[in-house]
Formats: sequence, C-alpha cells, structure tokens
Amino acid sequence: MKNIKHNGNISLDDVIETAKVTHPRSMAKDLSGTVKVILGTCVSVGCRVNGKDPKDLQQEISDGDVEVPLD
Repeated sequence: MKNIKHNGNISLDDVIETAKVTHPRSMAKDLSGTVKVILGTCVSVGCRVNGKDPKDLQQEISDGDVEVPLD
C-alpha cells in the first residue's frame, strides 16, 4: 500500500473550519498556526488546497499574503 498517489483538492475555507474545531486541542498559539499544522498534513497525504501546493500556502500565511481569521 506504499506510494499511493492522492489527487485531492480542498478549499482553504475547509482547512480554516477544521482548524477552528481542532484549535483548542492544538499547541499552536493562534489559529493561523493551527491552519499551518493542517496544511502540513495536506502535504503529507498529497492533498492540494485551492489547487495550490500546501507548502506555498503556509509560506503565504507566514508572509501575510493570505489572511487567516483571528478566531
């Protein structure tokens, strides 16, 4: 079962909604940190977010190009 290629694509809104649910259990200080953790999981399973590489979105969040709500 190794080397399975995934071709999933989810929206950033879905990632943010998931982060809102998991944030209380997360070690991240704010919601954007939790979003980045979930994006990291997307990298691991080969899932794209809004058609982009999740690593690129993580960088855009860090750079302030993509805004994540505070709560």
